[in-house]
Amino acid sequence: DTARNHTATHLLHAALRQVLGNHVRQAGSLVALDRLRFDFSHVEALTPDEIEQVQWLVNERIRQNATVHKDEDSYQSAIERGALAFFGDRYDERVRLIEIANGATFSFEVCGGTHVGHTGELGAVYVLGESSIGANMRRIEAVSGRAAEKLVLERFRREDAVAANLQTTPP
Repeated sequence: DTARNHTATHLLHAALRQVLGNHVRQAGSLVALDRLRFDFSHVEALTPDEIEQVQWLVNERIRQNATVHKDEDSYQSAIERGALAFFGDRYDERVRLIEIANGATFSFEVCGGTHVGHTGELGAVYVLGESSIGANMRRIEAVSGRAAEKLVLERFRREDAVAANLQTTPP
């Protein structure tokens, strides 16, 4: 579950950059068994349409079952090859690289964390919310894998309960 959520942060980062622009930079993250949090630079709140676009791009990569390639290189060579690295002073001379690709590269970053082998292992990613955490800093909270399945099941149950109370059928 942690590996799923960690890989999901890389997919979110790439999707945010595609939807909002290359100014988006990771500013931190929390990867837990049941959820993820991704902090990034951006000057304004995302619109519902932007959130939907980001979520769609992430889930499209999941449906494509893109390979999560793991490699090592020198930090300098990794940067020259185009890997994203936003915590420059925290890296050793040799770094681990994570590339998510299915033909064309979708995400290529320096990262030492745990990851799945293919994006299809994530199942789905659902954005729970987006908020401000400071000047020009945003936060996305999301779920993947089993937590995403649980979320969908809970929402269906809630919808069924509302429909039953209204003596109708769910939409």
